[in-house]
Amino acid sequence: MKSVLPVKMLAVLALVLLVFSATEGRVLSKCELKAQLDAAQFQVIRAMGEKMTVDDLIARIVCKANGSGFNTSFVKAIAAKPKENEAFNKTGAFRQMYGVFQLSGQPACDSGMMPSLNVCNMSCSALIDDDISDDITCLKTVIGSIKPKPKNKPLEITLPLATLNTILVPECHFVVPSRYFAECLTATLPTAATPEMN
Repeated sequence: MKSVLPVKMLAVLALVLLVFSATEGRVLSKCELKAQLDAAQFQVIRAMGEKMTVDDLIARIVCKANGSGFNTSFVKAIAAKPKENEAFNKTGAFRQMYGVFQLSGQPACDSGMMPSLNVCNMSCSALIDDDISDDITCLKTVIGSIKPKPKNKPLEITLPLATLNTILVPECHFVVPSRYFAECLTATLPTAATPEMN
């Protein structure tokens, strides 16, 4: 009986990937993604550390998005950690990551196949289309929901601090915004007029 369950899960996963691979998306440039995140006016929350600036946060988010190839329709299934299975009622051995920011479906959105907190109040399919404005809104919602357990507000949905590890991956920890976005700065600077020779 136990051997049938993984086969069924793999079949469901294959079906999900097939459906999502048909979704229209687009590939953004690093500079385009940075500009859209800058326009979204992110706020750094205390849980992220005292020394992180908004520029650091955006650089780390864009660095992580590089893992999706900056592709808005990217979907990735990864093996869930044992603690995640406990947190989400042992619903599956895989966790789906959606869109350019690779947001996890269990806390962020409703895939229709697994229970989710759905803090963004949206379908996961909205995270894999060519419009990233809702992805950015969802990312801000997820970041804003990451807090230590509330003492006075039991009805408030909060995500554990460990959720930051899925957004701010360790390999992007030491990204220096001025260097990482150097090509973006040169692309937006006006070219100096060349002086005429007499």
